[in-house]
Amino acid sequence: MTEEVVAPASACPFPFARDARHPLDLPPEYARLRADRPVQKVTTPAGDTAWLVSRYVDVRALLADTDRFSAEVMNPGYPRYLFPVDPQPGAFVTVDPPDHTRYRRMIMSMFTKKKAEEVRPSVQKLVDERIDAILKLPQPADLVTHFARPIPLTVVCELLGVPYKDRMAFGRWINTLVETTSSQAHRNAAAGALFGYLTKLVAQKEKEPTDDVLGRLVTNQMAAGELKREEAVVIGMMLLSAGYDTTASSIALSILTLLEHPEQLVKLRENPDLIVSAVEELLRHQNVMQCGVGRVAKVDLEIAGQQIKAGEGVIALLSSADRDESVYSDADALDITRKDSTPLAFGHGIHSCIAKFLSRVELQVALLTLITRVPTLALAKPADELRFRDGAIVYSLRELPVTW
Repeated sequence: MTEEVVAPASACPFPFARDARHPLDLPPEYARLRADRPVQKVTTPAGDTAWLVSRYVDVRALLADTDRFSAEVMNPGYPRYLFPVDPQPGAFVTVDPPDHTRYRRMIMSMFTKKKAEEVRPSVQKLVDERIDAILKLPQPADLVTHFARPIPLTVVCELLGVPYKDRMAFGRWINTLVETTSSQAHRNAAAGALFGYLTKLVAQKEKEPTDDVLGRLVTNQMAAGELKREEAVVIGMMLLSAGYDTTASSIALSILTLLEHPEQLVKLRENPDLIVSAVEELLRHQNVMQCGVGRVAKVDLEIAGQQIKAGEGVIALLSSADRDESVYSDADALDITRKDSTPLAFGHGIHSCIAKFLSRVELQVALLTLITRVPTLALAKPADELRFRDGAIVYSLRELPVTW
């Protein structure tokens, strides 16, 4: 049986603002939508109109339903606010099967759970080196600059095969791209520089093959005529997005969340075996994909009693779904011992983040090592005085000054 069809609602502006006094809380509208109107028509700053889906069961179902929903960004109904740049061939997150399947299959073997565990020792070494360097800095020190960003940047550079000497410039370009305070001109310049650099890097790997993601694409798919150089470059750009910004944002927000919940921090420090469940809970509690992900209805359908027509855009509100009271008891509370948590921080279905296992390893190592090695870690200013990336698709901290 289907639910009773609800009356159409007038569109409301999206995204919603957070309460600056409680920056780790979601906008209060999310809870109201889950309770009263789980499928709400919204308008975005880009002028899109889309259906906002806020409950866990509905979000998870639509992300898994490739028969009725499309991830094609170039579809006229796609909410382009979430992906304003026209994607290029190789951008596997923006297309449906069979193209999505073909591209993702080329690199999937490098991002398995087994591969992620194999790099755990090198991630541990990297985290220890970052903490050694931080402890020599004057206080307060900014953990976004010196910890949350350098760790995933180094990991993704090693995966792609970016030479060590180029990583500082590489990091500057990426940070310009993800920072909402950057002007459009600066972002365009950074994107052009990054694309140009990766193009040269791929060309270099054609001459001198290397054992990394880009090197394997060159040796296997490009050499066989299955992939063009431009596509390999775009795949590299996609992996930067998957492996850097979301992980850096999650590390920073997780540290802040633990510092704001000292009883949970102490429990984790005293019970390090809880690190796996702690990371899952932090991913759920602080789902950085605050504006969700886009889809387009392929056919006329119904979600939670609301009729949606073929061609209309849909926004799966991941962060709201992960605070759904019907799935998680006391959903707004942080509980690192929570059982059977399946957060949607990395999405769900065939488009789930390809770097999800690697990101989890980085979070587990970074958080547990930091709170163990620096037991007196403390915020240098109250959380409501910190600067956040409020308007960004990926929620994050711009700074995390700490003392010890």
